[in-house]
Amino acid sequence: MDWRVPLADLDYGKEEEEAVLNVLRSRWLTMGAVTQEFEAQFARLTGSKHAFAVSNATQALHLACLALGIGPGDEVIVPSLTFVATTNAVLYTGAEVRFADIIGPDELTIDPESIEQAITPRTKAIIVMHYAGYPCRMHAITALAEKHGLAVIEDAAHAPGASLDGKALGTWGALGCFSFFSNKNLSTGEGGMVTTDSDELAEHVRLQRSHGMTSLTYDRHKG
Repeated sequence: MDWRVPLADLDYGKEEEEAVLNVLRSRWLTMGAVTQEFEAQFARLTGSKHAFAVSNATQALHLACLALGIGPGDEVIVPSLTFVATTNAVLYTGAEVRFADIIGPDELTIDPESIEQAITPRTKAIIVMHYAGYPCRMHAITALAEKHGLAVIEDAAHAPGASLDGKALGTWGALGCFSFFSNKNLSTGEGGMVTTDSDELAEHVRLQRSHGMTSLTYDRHKG
């Protein structure tokens, strides 16, 4: 028996091939009309007020931390089982990481009890990661965050399209961060998305996504 599992096994066909060719034919390869439509459709999919396409989920997580004003002197709680980007996004801001354990081998998501044990006076936010699309215990986590006055960032890199009790993953916290890498269930090859319902946080993401330019190059130069 061959136990090898491909890193990515994407079901692409003629429709996807034609969509890519249409972008190439448009001669507008980045941050154009297709990107804007993707953002709008993803916002509808998740039920989010705002959705911002970015280069990858690492940038999405970094922007989420920046939007919340996380920086030197702050601590952010992250799960002990996650991709290194989750922690690196915190470290990029100058803040420190505190790890909370997962629930166990049968539930690979962050443990609310371990989160509470990791909270200190310097804690500013909690990053949860929906491992393999399985939701964290968001009812308990959001209640805990509210109790301690903490923001919640959702690393939903594994979870485009997943939901808990009818509410999309990535919309339970202040900001949701998604990945469209080649081995994800929704792929653009590379790419990511930040979602939020907060106008204030959305403005921070918009401002910092592309060097302070709050409008797309496409909108300024499409003619």
